[in-house]
Amino acid sequence: MIVTVTLNPSMDKTGNLTNYEHGGVNHITDVIRDAAGNGIIASKTIKALGREDSVATGFLGGINGERIELILEGMGIPSDFVKIAGDTRTNLKIVEDNGFVTEFNEPGPVVNPSDVQALKEKILGYAGEDTVFVFSGSIPRGCPDTIYAELTEEVKSKGSKVVLDVNGDLMKTSLSAKPDIIKPDKQEIEAYYDMEFSVSEEGLIDMGHRIIEQYGVGVVCISRGAMGALFITEDKCYHSPALKVETHSTVGAGAAMDAAFALGLQNNCSLEDSIKLAMAISAGSVTTQGTKSASKEIVDALSKQVELIEL
Repeated sequence: MIVTVTLNPSMDKTGNLTNYEHGGVNHITDVIRDAAGNGIIASKTIKALGREDSVATGFLGGINGERIELILEGMGIPSDFVKIAGDTRTNLKIVEDNGFVTEFNEPGPVVNPSDVQALKEKILGYAGEDTVFVFSGSIPRGCPDTIYAELTEEVKSKGSKVVLDVNGDLMKTSLSAKPDIIKPDKQEIEAYYDMEFSVSEEGLIDMGHRIIEQYGVGVVCISRGAMGALFITEDKCYHSPALKVETHSTVGAGAAMDAAFALGLQNNCSLEDSIKLAMAISAGSVTTQGTKSASKEIVDALSKQVELIEL
């Protein structure tokens, strides 16, 4: 089973815009509303690939929370969220014709200690040797910034595997829990090491190795957008160039990659096969509108185009 955990989900509104005019009037077209949040997008990706063995959990509240549950139910995705008093947030994404994406993300509701405890108990109920967890995305107000570290330690003590996709302080507080896979982007890992300038490919690889050596992380994936991604383990390092596809929106591409890693862990795939799936799923997701997932047919076709360059 794959359990995706979204602590600060959202109803996403994604609209198209010819050209964003700062301080002026902008007319958005083709508005799409999606259930979103990194873990939820990962669950939708897993479902789109024909898999039935995932469940989405986290915090939900208010009308938006009810909408998200209904959307997931309509897609055939099991959910088991902790219900909170606050209203789940709404995020706005603006996609311009030139490919730029501007996001307006709300902070989300406030959770209390009893909400957090209820979530921990729910997640531990799924933990076991046959379970892979995806912990990703921001956290709501009131949630301790050690939450991902605590959850990772507890589920791993029961034999579960963990894909962790967070940044900033959440990344700093979570690495000691030894997640199996982490997926910072280039800017996030540079910020982790307090770099105020762009780091070379060799420098990024060194950063990945340092995290592995210091914390015992299994795989460090550093996504670099149009430059592809680096995949680093204790004894291997690959660069995989980005696939050439017609891009509509990059929103959700990282979460789709998280789903690929979770599937790879669950199926005991080789690093190379996991990379091919991750790159194909990520590329497929950017061809869709909103946070929709690419179909299995598209992902299968793209996976044949993935190139691995061992460094």
